[in-house]
Amino acid sequence: MRIVAGMGVAVGVVGGSGYAAGELLRLLGGHPGLVVRVVAGRGSAGRRVADAFGHLDADGVVVPAEPDALDGCDLVFLATPDEASLSLAPTLVARGQRVVDLSGAFRLPAETFADISGGAHPAPDLTPGTYGLPELFRDGIAGAPLVANPGCYPTAALLALAPLAGLVAPGSVHVAGLSGTSGAGKGLRDDLHASHAAGNAAVYGAPGHRHTPEIEAAWARLTGAFAPVTFVPHLLPMARGLLCTITADLHDGVGNGDVREGVERAYAGEPFVRVLPDGVWPQTAYVRGGNAAHVGMATDARTRRVTVACAIDNLCKGAAGQAVQNANLLCGLPETSGLSAAAVYP
Repeated sequence: MRIVAGMGVAVGVVGGSGYAAGELLRLLGGHPGLVVRVVAGRGSAGRRVADAFGHLDADGVVVPAEPDALDGCDLVFLATPDEASLSLAPTLVARGQRVVDLSGAFRLPAETFADISGGAHPAPDLTPGTYGLPELFRDGIAGAPLVANPGCYPTAALLALAPLAGLVAPGSVHVAGLSGTSGAGKGLRDDLHASHAAGNAAVYGAPGHRHTPEIEAAWARLTGAFAPVTFVPHLLPMARGLLCTITADLHDGVGNGDVREGVERAYAGEPFVRVLPDGVWPQTAYVRGGNAAHVGMATDARTRRVTVACAIDNLCKGAAGQAVQNANLLCGLPETSGLSAAAVYP
């Protein structure tokens, strides 16, 4: 991967040495239309890009994450914490640069953000940004000044949930989310130490995880009315991969054929969503490293409930791959440019 002043859409990646930024640079290194012009960070500023991201054959130096360092970039990826995105995005948008933000800073209305963060949103006129889940909300992304890339859990949960709108009782939805440790980022935490995480599975963040309002907001868009969603995340002893399993009460008269028809209709022609046959359930091993989402389903006539599951790579379709997918739409490029649904297996 080379940082060049070449042909194509000039992009900047802000994120220092984070996992999502590293995944972005991996994908952009083979992109035919997006050219990395700047890699920026805060704590990593001054380091060689190849040292910050040892898995990449990259040149250049990480520059300070300041707006002026991103001059000349047509589009900027912010693979940053909320605070950094809140600081950078308003200036970039005001200068006419497109922004794809991977943080949670612009996914929700300002008042909801304030409830979660405990403080007023500093740029309420920019939030909520255009929600960048193309399979569900593709309309509007192309003309957006700022795209709020969905969280990894909401991506998998909503891809499983969306076809159920109109088939289930909206307030009966339960989401069990399971993710590898890379979803927590690179920061050091006691529960992420190898000696603790290896061989351990744990519930965390329940019942008020920060992704719950994001899932509820999109579910309300799909159903036409707000309904509470129960979301319980779990941390698994693996580096990457994410699985969400949804259960909900079926409406009277709805059966397995209706659910399957709804899921297949929802994702017909979608290049990154694979609907699995009856009796086959998604597995994280089959999406690792690709931008795919695998969806499986079944109904239980005894309980009158449906189960739908979706597996993604949390760093690809759940973060960087989806960000590139959104950037392609913003820049008028084929949505699949630089991306593959194929996984790395085993």
